[in-house]
Amino acid sequence: MKTTFQSLGGKAVIAKSPPEKCPHCDASMLGRSWHSYLGHLGLHGLADKYFDGDIEAAQKRLRSNGLARQDPFAGNGAWPAYQPVQSSGG
Repeated sequence: MKTTFQSLGGKAVIAKSPPEKCPHCDASMLGRSWHSYLGHLGLHGLADKYFDGDIEAAQKRLRSNGLARQDPFAGNGAWPAYQPVQSSGG
């Protein structure tokens, strides 16, 4: 007897739904996709590891680093320089 397994692929992820509230900060997760929820949890992980749990500082660093990577000419100093995330904190 041969058993065949078939992957549900993206259908399995689409069917998932996040909990009503974040288990870390109790923020509402209503209306979010599963991937958005996972991104929110990843931000908590980054904040906990490098920013002493300060989620707003982690968001600020991600935003500024995103802008710095888009700088067409970093040599003129018009935009803030990219700052690697390190264990020393925000």
